[in-house]
This record gives sequence, C-alpha cells and structure tokens, in this order.
Amino acid sequence: MTLAARETAEAVPALGRLRRFAASPIALTLVGIAIFLGALALFRWGLDAAREVYFDETWYVPAARTLLKTGEMTRQEHPPLAKLLIAASMALFGDNPIGWRALSAGFGAATLAAMFAWSLALTRDARQALWATAATLCDGVLYVQSRAAMLDIFLMAFGVMALALVTFSLKERHSPRRAIVLAISSGVCLGLASACKLSGVFLWAGIVAIYALIGLMRLWRARFEEPGEHDFYASAEWPAMTFGWALIAFAVAPLFAYFLAYLPQMIRAGTVVEFFAAQRRMIDIMTGSSATHPYSSLWYQWPAMTRPVWCLFQVIGGSAATWSAQHPAQTIVGLANPFLFYPGEAALLYCGWLWIGRRDVDGMIVAVAFFSQYLPWAVNPKGLEFFYYYFPSILCLGPALALAFFRGGPSPRYGPAVGFLVVVALAFGFFLPVLSAQFPLGPDEFAARIWFDGWR
Repeated sequence: MTLAARETAEAVPALGRLRRFAASPIALTLVGIAIFLGALALFRWGLDAAREVYFDETWYVPAARTLLKTGEMTRQEHPPLAKLLIAASMALFGDNPIGWRALSAGFGAATLAAMFAWSLALTRDARQALWATAATLCDGVLYVQSRAAMLDIFLMAFGVMALALVTFSLKERHSPRRAIVLAISSGVCLGLASACKLSGVFLWAGIVAIYALIGLMRLWRARFEEPGEHDFYASAEWPAMTFGWALIAFAVAPLFAYFLAYLPQMIRAGTVVEFFAAQRRMIDIMTGSSATHPYSSLWYQWPAMTRPVWCLFQVIGGSAATWSAQHPAQTIVGLANPFLFYPGEAALLYCGWLWIGRRDVDGMIVAVAFFSQYLPWAVNPKGLEFFYYYFPSILCLGPALALAFFRGGPSPRYGPAVGFLVVVALAFGFFLPVLSAQFPLGPDEFAARIWFDGWR
C-alpha cells in the first residue's frame, strides 16, 4: 500500500468519528451554548445607546422600581412574571440603561438558542437548524425586542422553548417516558409564557389543539393508505400519551407554573385569594376601552407590515426641527426585515400545504405555531393593537423558510438557501441603524431605509 493510500484509509475512520461527534448531543449542546453567547454579545453591544427609557419601558421600568422599593405589583393589566424579571435585572445590574435591559438581552439570546433546538427538532439536521437560526437572527424583530425592557421578549423566549420541547416530544419514537417528560416541560414553559403576557395562552391553545387532533385520530383508529415518513399522525409510532398524561402536561403543569408566578403577590397580600383577584383586575382592564395611538394597527394589516411601531426617535443635541446631517437622530423601529418577512409568510402558506396536502408533521407544527399566535387577535376585546403583537408569529418564519428550502423538492436546496441567507444578512446590516439607536442617522440615511409613509 502506498503512503497516500494508507493516509486515505486512516482518514476515513477519523472523518467518520468527526461526523458522529458533530451529530452527538454533546456537540449540539456546545453549538447551542455558542449561539447563546454570540447572541448575548450582539444584543449587549450598545445596549445603553438609548440613555433614557423609551416606548413601553416608560411603564415597566417604573413598575420594576416600585416592586423593588415596596413590593407592590403595578401595571396589573398583564401577569407578573416579566415585570418580576425586569425588576430582577435592575436588582442585579443597577437602575441604569444596562440594568433595565440586561435580562431582556439574556432572554433574547435564550430565544435564539431555543430556536436552534426547535429547528433541530423539526429538521433533524444541524446544518438546516443553523440556517433557520441565522435567518431568525436576521429578521430584526428578535434584535429589537432583546434590547428593550418590555414584556414581549420573555413571552417569546418561553414560547419558543415550549415549541422546541413539544416538537421533540411529538417526534420521540423510542422512549414514552422521555416524550412525557418533554411534554410536561413544554407545559411548564407555556404556563411561564402566559405568566409574562396573557397572549401566551394562544400558543398554549394551539399546542393543545395538536394533541387533541392526534388523540381524536387515535380514538378513531385512523390509518393512512400510504403512510409517509413525516406523517403528522402514525398510530404505531407515537409514544403512549394517555389522556391522563396529556392532562398533566397541558393543564396541570402550565396552570401550576402560571400560579407560582403570582406567589410574591400572594405572600404580600397574605392570602391566596389575591391570585383570583388579580385575574379579575386583569380582565376588567383588558376588556375596557382604550385610547387611540398613532402607531396602532389592526391584525389584518400586520402581514403587509404597513404600520411598524416607532419606539425611539431622538435628535442628538437638539429638537426634531434641528434634525440634519450635523444633528442626526437615534432611532429604534420595530421593523421586520422585509427581505425575510414577505418570503417567510409565503413559506408559511407552504407549511400549511405540507400539513394538509402531505400530512407533514413539521408543516403542521410550524403552521399551528404561527396561526395560533396570530388569529386570536382578530377577536381582541380591547381593540387597541400594534404590529409588535405579531412578533411571536414572525419567529416562525425562519423554520418555515427552512422547510421550504430543504423539503420543498427532491433534495435540499443548499445553494439557493445560502444565497438567500446572504441577502437577508446584508439587509439586516443595512437596516441595523434604525433598529439599534447606536448609529444616528441624518434625513437622507433615514429616507434610504424607511421606504413607505406607513413606516414613518
């Protein structure tokens, strides 16, 4: 055997070991940690560029101050957990711009790591999961929310964690016990999401609907004439999720987690009745009349992104009348990346077709995750709505596009997927000045990025 042949023969087993390690739980965990740390560094960079509170920070930072000083929970139109986390951030890092937003950045990084886990559960391919994670990072929405002391990033983090856990549970083929533990963990995350903002109940209902559909088909003993690898229901392969375990996972566990979020309020009030009184107050506030707002929009306008919300516009060293190249403005707008946003919504329709037309389990999960968090806003009793209510649904666009690129043909289309991601990343960099407040803009630079009157 020649030297070259011997080296080739020795390299093949080594390459095989490397590939096995790359797909091992340890390697994937390390990738998840790297994603978290990288995202945290990005979100932390320039976190204090906005030196004063802006947009809904004007509500929640004072609420956190009151909570730290007196223990009183204010702003009771929402559940307490996200406000507790903002207060914890300020207790740990100080009452300053970093302290207000530090845990928001941490939970934003956790959201991206959870997105990698969810995409991995959907695709069972680390490369495809990384692609979906990178696309999510470039959508702009996660970046904006991860840098504000608002409630939404905490809702989004627990929601994506719940989706990752429930997807692993649904697709677990070997251990019913593992599937049940994952389902219960998902239920806990759903309860915690709802304890941040009550709209977390929407995703909770969507996941319950998935299990209800599968349970109904199992009760009917449904069979497919031509079963496929990705069928959303295959009676012989799903772990034994009995009605009792489903009740524990998706009723008891979420409700218990939600209840625990009120523990500080109940301790301060000295009675468990405070939990029920808080729900009554929240319902009264949320069903009351609302004032108008210049950046409000209705649910059916969100898919067109006609009215994103301006969180900050502040001219440095002067008033709006002095805005110029010499007196640029710090800006933060909740604008999704249009190069990802509109193709992503088309990919969502494709996921719906995958589910209905091909019985595809991954298409079902992504479609239900998107629409369950979007459509309930059509019956919002309060009436006042904003484009950022759509953000939890927008997080589903990365996985939807991954399914479109990698399951939309006879073989995965890695070349077009990489090209698309490059375009999206460049667009994210282009729009970054209006997302971050770090790069003040003059009127001409502003106009280059704000394309429509409705975006102003």
